[in-house]
Amino acid sequence: MPFTTILLSAGYATRLYPLTKEKPKALLPLGGGLILDTIYRKVPGGVRTVLVTNGRFAEQFRAWQRERKVPVQIVDDGTTTVETRLGAIRDLELARTQSGASGDVLVIGTDNLFRWSLKDFITEAQRHHPSPSVALWQAPSAREATQFGVVTLAKDGRISAFIEKSPNPPSSLVSTCVYYFPEPVCGKIQEFLKSGENTDAPGFFIKWLSERMPVYGVVMAQAWYDIGTIEAYEAVRATWPGQEEA
Repeated sequence: MPFTTILLSAGYATRLYPLTKEKPKALLPLGGGLILDTIYRKVPGGVRTVLVTNGRFAEQFRAWQRERKVPVQIVDDGTTTVETRLGAIRDLELARTQSGASGDVLVIGTDNLFRWSLKDFITEAQRHHPSPSVALWQAPSAREATQFGVVTLAKDGRISAFIEKSPNPPSSLVSTCVYYFPEPVCGKIQEFLKSGENTDAPGFFIKWLSERMPVYGVVMAQAWYDIGTIEAYEAVRATWPGQEEA
């Protein structure tokens, strides 16, 4: 079934300063190219792709798009400072509505690196249609899981609980920033935005959504990396190959 891919790239990545003071995180070097190159190669061919960014870095993404000659639509959210940022969910909705996207939506955070096949996740997510799905990663320890949104799964694969950055996580299954939202679920985004909930991190939307409808977790076996700090970025950069299969 057809879908649109939305790449979230509107953050300011202050934890990576000074590396991201004048450059977006997604355009940092990785594996002989850039982080964004690695992520874009994962997207199946022929899928309409939209990238949402902020006003401060929009021209850099346009330059990337021109240089790579890739059919990616760039949406500028108009913000230029950390203080005026819209937050991930507002950016997602802006990208979806401004681009005129229809049908299902695959959402990927561009600070979100993974070695598993995105096609495999999409196949599993579409099996759960019309319910939404989230790609999950098995953290090696509960301590490491405290840095992320932690989920517990029911026997049928539905998310039974979602806790954002718990000091005592009930499991070591963590939510990655890879989501599949069938078209009926997209209508819930506006409802969430009007609810007064935190719109900055996508995990808050997943938690809210899982309390109102079935949301399925898809556990992906291979490695996943969150590029949240300079140390994390340098560690991944030191071992990442020059090319990555889809």
